[in-house]
Amino acid sequence: MDSESPPARNGLNDVDDVYSDLYSTISQVTATTANDVDQLPYPITFRNLIIFVGATVGGLLFGYDTGVISGVLLMLKPQDISLDVVTDFQKELITSVTCLGSFFGSIIAFPTADKYGRKSTMALCCTVFVVAAIWMALSTSLTFLVIGRLIVGVAVGVAAQCVPVYLSEISPASTRGLVLALNTLAITGGQLISYVVSLSMQNVQHSWRYLFGLAALPAIIFLLILDFIPESPRWLISKGEFADALDSLRAIYPTAPLQLVSLKLKWLILDIGKLRKYQDAEDPLLVRTHSTSRYIGVNDEPLSESSPSQDNNLVVSAESRTRHKMEPRAKRALLVGCTLMFFQQVSGINAFLYYSAIIFAQFEVKNPLVPAMAVAATNFVFTLVALKCVDPIGRRSMLLYTIWIMTIGLFLSSVGFDKNNTKLILVALLIFVGGYASGMGSIPWSSVEFLPLNRRSFGAACISCTNWLSNTVVSVSYLSIANVMGMDRAMIMFAVFTILNWIFVYYYYPEVKGLTLEEIGKVFENGIDVSYVYRNYH
Repeated sequence: MDSESPPARNGLNDVDDVYSDLYSTISQVTATTANDVDQLPYPITFRNLIIFVGATVGGLLFGYDTGVISGVLLMLKPQDISLDVVTDFQKELITSVTCLGSFFGSIIAFPTADKYGRKSTMALCCTVFVVAAIWMALSTSLTFLVIGRLIVGVAVGVAAQCVPVYLSEISPASTRGLVLALNTLAITGGQLISYVVSLSMQNVQHSWRYLFGLAALPAIIFLLILDFIPESPRWLISKGEFADALDSLRAIYPTAPLQLVSLKLKWLILDIGKLRKYQDAEDPLLVRTHSTSRYIGVNDEPLSESSPSQDNNLVVSAESRTRHKMEPRAKRALLVGCTLMFFQQVSGINAFLYYSAIIFAQFEVKNPLVPAMAVAATNFVFTLVALKCVDPIGRRSMLLYTIWIMTIGLFLSSVGFDKNNTKLILVALLIFVGGYASGMGSIPWSSVEFLPLNRRSFGAACISCTNWLSNTVVSVSYLSIANVMGMDRAMIMFAVFTILNWIFVYYYYPEVKGLTLEEIGKVFENGIDVSYVYRNYH
């Protein structure tokens, strides 16, 4: 009598069993290999210093090209661009068109970074920076200058989208907040440099041309050190390039034992493959790479190209050829990231960074670039506070502590504008900028860490686009709105947004300090668990 056939099983259940067994196997390996590489002390070496500093060149240029406009607007003479007079609207146009270009740059960066890699996209970005810098420096008409500002905006948008993604994917979990804050430090440093250079060149004929042209230098330096910067290991894994991913991880963790680096690679392959298991339910573990299938051993065996019959081999789906709907947890993560970025811009920060020199010029300050530089310097210095505090204190706590400081600064500045008190205005703006730089200046850009790998580049583009759309609206309308409703009421309007921002963070922004990128997804699995870290690890 034939034995009864086992009941048919659902393909997805089989997949879950496979991954459960693999997690169990790797957990046993982990127990015998001291600590996870992410939990080891992370010493700074010359190589990883080049990696992190080189990657933030895009942020430096982002800051320089957005900050330099304040000095340019003071030094630009109408006859330099074939005009009789430069109106407020034309100043707003020259300023805001960069934000509009950045919106399109963020859209372009998303498919480019996914298809060609983060490193190649950053190289393309720096090439565009060079072209735009030369274009703007040689402009002889308003039209050409606006086109040049639009082109540099595209490069800024690519940098704003791609650099945080790259930094989040190459940084250890224990230092990811610090590494992401480095990008913001580069942005604020670029803005400060633009003010220092503007101040030093204000008596030079056609100095605004030199201000634009100097932006080409950091971009050229990045292109020269490109060979020392590795590609994102997570992107390489998503393309099935496991051997290259191992080389990239060894560059990122130069002092870690090879055994732990190899184990980190296996965990990443497993986690990235698990993201795709529902996309390839019939054959979820097949790796598709050109004409070969690649395998990675679980028991600390080297990478090899072998057959599926080898024991203890993990084979993970590396690329999906079809489009799928975004999973609910990714939608929730993206909504949080975009909303926080919206609040970053409507707080009014770029109205002050772009137009601070013009604002103080209206109060007949002898050299309006000096208080403008003080604002930029405060932005830079307090970004160092974020750099030091964001990992030990946590992103959520930093936001809750600092948004109120921003609100107080805005209310004080409203009083200063109402009383025409220049000293109070400056002090209030410095309070506001200090609070902003300590939290809202850097943390919204780190929201890319909420997103799963298969949505990270797209999500970063959405977050960046939110930034640039909001930024465009503020920068293209601020001078006009302030003329209509008054500077004091404009400050109150910004303060209302910061209050709403604090309420949003309290109820919807989760803490993720110390979590790996792959573990963060659990925070958004069932709603938004703002207390996940505290409940599970503290």
